[in-house]
Amino acid sequence: MIKYEDIVKRISTIEKKKIKNEERIKILSEENNVLTANLKLLNQKKEMFEKMDQDLSNLIPDKKKTVAN
Repeated sequence: MIKYEDIVKRISTIEKKKIKNEERIKILSEENNVLTANLKLLNQKKEMFEKMDQDLSNLIPDKKKTVAN
């Protein structure tokens, strides 16, 4: 037979796990926000370098094209 004390202990254990999980979710959410911001910044830099690369390739003639002419 299930005792009242066992039920109370089980409820207490579950409540403690819930609190720990909520704290973990908060920490992981904050880490996710930081990583998302860093990823956004890196993508902006990547786009900037891709544009610079394209601009440079437009300014510098391709050696294969000059040799062919």
